[in-house]
Amino acid sequence: MREYLLTILVAALVAYLLTPSVRRFAVWFGAQAVPRDRDVHVIPTPRLGGLAMFGGMVAALVVSTGLPEMRKVLGDGGISVSKALLLSGGLIVLIGIADDRWEVDALTKFAGQVAAAGIFIMQGIQVYVIPLPTGDSLSLPPAYGVPLTVLLVVATINAVNFIDGLDGLAAGVVGIAALALFSYAYLLSKAHGLTTLSAATLTAAVLFGMCAGFLPHNFSPAKIFMGDTGSMLIG
Repeated sequence: MREYLLTILVAALVAYLLTPSVRRFAVWFGAQAVPRDRDVHVIPTPRLGGLAMFGGMVAALVVSTGLPEMRKVLGDGGISVSKALLLSGGLIVLIGIADDRWEVDALTKFAGQVAAAGIFIMQGIQVYVIPLPTGDSLSLPPAYGVPLTVLLVVATINAVNFIDGLDGLAAGVVGIAALALFSYAYLLSKAHGLTTLSAATLTAAVLFGMCAGFLPHNFSPAKIFMGDTGSMLIG
């Protein structure tokens, strides 16, 4: 548990401390949301908050790689979780920055999301089995597992992007979901006598820390929006 608590703290602290600098950069860069008639905010509000969240994720993964026990998780079964998260997250952040500044068309964003899912698959992260109500598991060959993985990744990204319309909503919902997934994965491992250090639990811990660090800046009235940079990243 100590490794996870440290990971959460680093992700949250770095995201929190980076956000003011990202806010100033967004103003200089011209990535601001212009108020509309139906908006609550009456003045232009900087976007790109997801850039600070990505910084929190990078810092947390760097720290994790320095922990002996966590190294076993990040290299479990030949799967480089940190590499997959950094590459796919970096791609999504680049697309999000372009969209927050210049508004990228939907097809380009969709292609980027599929590419991000493809990076996961190339690193060996995909849906291999589906649990059945009977307690058994259904094994999926690549012909089914690969497209299902892409579908799940793209659907989740766009679901989070869709709810990002109110101050603190997306970061709050995803943060709560990440905390629930972290608790479930951790307690499930303990209940079955397995190691509590796993790639899924680590990913949920990092995600919770990112959201927790950004939320203080995003509560109403928000000083900065996460923009597509953040909503697609945490999705």
